Amino acid sequence: MAKDSETSRNVILVGFMGAGKSTVGRLLARRLGLCFVETDDMITAREGRSIPEIFGAHGEPYFRALEAATLDALADKQGHVIATGGGFPCRPGVMERLKALGTVVWLGGDLDTLYQRATRLGGRPMLADRSREEIAALYEARRAHYSQAHVSVDVSYLGVDAAVTRVLRYLRERERIKPAASSAMGGGAP
Repeated sequence: MAKDSETSRNVILVGFMGAGKSTVGRLLARRLGLCFVETDDMITAREGRSIPEIFGAHGEPYFRALEAATLDALADKQGHVIATGGGFPCRPGVMERLKALGTVVWLGGDLDTLYQRATRLGGRPMLADRSREEIAALYEARRAHYSQAHVSVDVSYLGVDAAVTRVLRYLRERERIKPAASSAMGGGAP
C-alpha cells in the first residue's frame, strides 16, 4: 500500500485483551512502511514502571487518566499503526477522537479464544481477581465501544499473518471507496 493521504494518517487497532493488537500491529506497520506505537508503551515510558505496577500503586482510575493524556499525545502522530490497550477506547468520546486520527480497526473474536490468549500471556491487571463471568461482562460492555470502529476483523481463528492480510485488504478496499461508503466496510461485528 503506497503512502498516500490515507496511510499518511494512522491505523488504530482496538479490541479486547488477547486479540493480538500488538503482534498484528507490528507486522502491519512493517508491511505498510509505517511507524508502530503502543499506547501502553507510551504510558510505561512516561511513568517509568509497568502497567501492573501502575495499577498496583495507583489503581485503575489513575491509569485511565494516563490513557486520556496519551490520547492527547496521539493527535501529533501521522503515519503510525497504533495499538491501544483493551480499555483505551471505552470512555465517552474516545472512539470519535480515534476515528478522527485515522482508520480504526477492531480486532475481535469470541471471548473464549481471546480469554485463553490473554491469560496465557499474563500480566493483565484487568484479569486479576475477576471471575470468568466478570470478564464476560467486561467484554460485553467494551464491545459497544469497539463496534464503532471503521472496520472489524474476527481474529478468533486467524494466525498473525492472516489477520494482517485481512486488515490490509480492508484498508485497501476502504481507500478505493473513500469516506462515503466506508461505514459499510466493517463486515459486521466479529
